[in-house]
Amino acid sequence: MSGARVLLVDDEPEIRRLLSRHLKRLGYTVREAGDGEEAAAAAEDEIPDVVITDMAMPRLGGLELLEKLRSLDPGLPVIVLTGHASLENVIAAMRRGAAFDYLLKPLPDLTVLEVAVARALEVRRLRAQAREAFQVAAIRELAVTASDRILNPLNIISLSVERLARNEATAEGKAKAVANIEAAIETITKVVRQMRAVARYTPREVVPGLREIDLDQATRDEAGT
Repeated sequence: MSGARVLLVDDEPEIRRLLSRHLKRLGYTVREAGDGEEAAAAAEDEIPDVVITDMAMPRLGGLELLEKLRSLDPGLPVIVLTGHASLENVIAAMRRGAAFDYLLKPLPDLTVLEVAVARALEVRRLRAQAREAFQVAAIRELAVTASDRILNPLNIISLSVERLARNEATAEGKAKAVANIEAAIETITKVVRQMRAVARYTPREVVPGLREIDLDQATRDEAGT
């Protein structure tokens, strides 16, 4: 993925410059950070496509940075550069989904970094495609749900108008027809408002198997309740 954004985090300037030059030669756009706090600020400013980070750093360590990045973008792939001493923590982070992969320091060859970055970007691309497919399916189901919720009250309005048009309708019958029309209009108005809320609604994560956006839940999420 030429031009992909890589956030490179390491408190050792020489290592950072070496890796940065190599990644830039491969066509990546590299942003450097000298510690975890600087990296977190950079990620908040612009979400990268992949992160490469050391573990032992001042101010904000690798594990804390992983959790921070996960809160910003749960699907962001993070490649951890680690020594044997912190390997157990990295594996635990991978199990939690906070880290995508790890490479042991010192790197035997920069090729291993190339492969890890390419694989991380490919996984991110595939996740984005899956997310788009799920969203398209959800929108289709949403259209069916909304049309059903609108068509039913429209039928009630049609029948009520027909009842009102009859000269033989009693006062009680007319009052009931008017009440039915008012209730149907209220239902349609609610659905339209929900649709407007859904237009601004984006789930944080796509749940595998998602095939329907719940109108009521989407409206509550949009309202922050």
